Amino acid sequence: MKNILIIRRDNIGDLVCTMPLIEGVKNAFPDAKVYLLINSVSKDVVKNNPHIEKTFVYKKAKHRAKNQSALSVYLERIGIFLKLRQIRFDAAILANPVPCKYSLRLAKMAGVKNIIGAELDIKGLNYAFKDSDFSGEHQVERTFSYLKAISPLPIPIPGIKVYPDAEELLFARQQKERLLPNCSEIYGVHISNRRPKSRWPIEYYAEVIKRITKDSNKGVFVFWSPQGTLAPDDVGDQVLAEKISELCGGHQVALYPTASVRELIGGFSLCRMILCSDGGQMHLASALEKDTVVFFGETDPAAWRPWSGNTHILKPATGESSDISVDEAWEAISTML
Repeated sequence: MKNILIIRRDNIGDLVCTMPLIEGVKNAFPDAKVYLLINSVSKDVVKNNPHIEKTFVYKKAKHRAKNQSALSVYLERIGIFLKLRQIRFDAAILANPVPCKYSLRLAKMAGVKNIIGAELDIKGLNYAFKDSDFSGEHQVERTFSYLKAISPLPIPIPGIKVYPDAEELLFARQQKERLLPNCSEIYGVHISNRRPKSRWPIEYYAEVIKRITKDSNKGVFVFWSPQGTLAPDDVGDQVLAEKISELCGGHQVALYPTASVRELIGGFSLCRMILCSDGGQMHLASALEKDTVVFFGETDPAAWRPWSGNTHILKPATGESSDISVDEAWEAISTML
C-alpha cells in the first residue's frame, strides 16, 4: 500500500487514542504515506507527529467563527476533498470503533474505494468489523484492531504520544519561571469537564491544592478549558479557576491560561502529576506519560482509562464524581507525591 487515509472526526481524547493505530499502520507499511482527516477541534493533537504525511482538517459548521458563514465552511470543505481525491488512496480506515455513517460519507467523498470500518446497516464498507472482530475493551485496543484488516503482521500496540516542540517547551519553562519561580516540583490540576457527572467541586480542588503546597518546594498550576474550546459560544471555566485561586491564596498556586491544546501540552510537560477528570485533558497527560489521578463519573474506565503513565482512578458507585471525598482524592495523590 502506498497511500492510506485514516478518518477520525471525534474530539481530542478520541484522536489521542488513535495515535497507536497511526503508528501501527506506519510500522506495517514503512514506505507508505499515512494521511489523516480530522475536524478542527482536535487538530493540535497531531502536530509534529512523525508518522503522518499530511493532516487534512475540516471544520464542522457548529465550530465556525462567529463572523464566518456556513457557506464558507462548506466551500472550504469542498476544496479539501478535491485535494484528497487527487491522492488516490489504497485504503481508508474509519477509526471510530463504533458505526459512523458520516465517516463513511467522508471516505466516499475522498474517492476511496477500499473502506474499512465498524459494521453499518448500509452498504459501502469493503471490510465491515462486527463487534466480535474488535480486540480488548479499551478504546486504544479496539481502534488498533483495524490494523489487521490491511496487515497480517503481529504488531504490538505502541504507546500513545504527543510531540511538543522545542519552542513550545521553552515557552512553558518561561511561564514556570514567571509564575512559580521558587517551586522545584510542579503539579497540575485541570478543573474542566463537559460532562456534569464527571466534574469535581471547586472547593475540593482548592483543599487538595492547599495540602500539596504545605511543602514549600511544591507548586500547583491550575488549568482549565478556555472560552470557545467546544464552540464559539462556549464560555469556558476561567471564572471557576479564578475562584480556586481566591480560595487557595499564597505564592505556590498559579493560574496557567492556555489559548490552545499545544499550550496545554506544554504546561502539562512541566508537571510531575496531573489531577483531573476523565476527558481529553486526561489523555493528553497520559500521552506525555505523566502520573495521573483521575475522577470518573459515568464513563467506563475499562474503555477510557489513561493508556500510558501511572494512574489512580477514582470512580464512585453513584457515577457522580462529586461524591468522591477530598480525603479519598488525597490518599490517591499521596502515593504519587
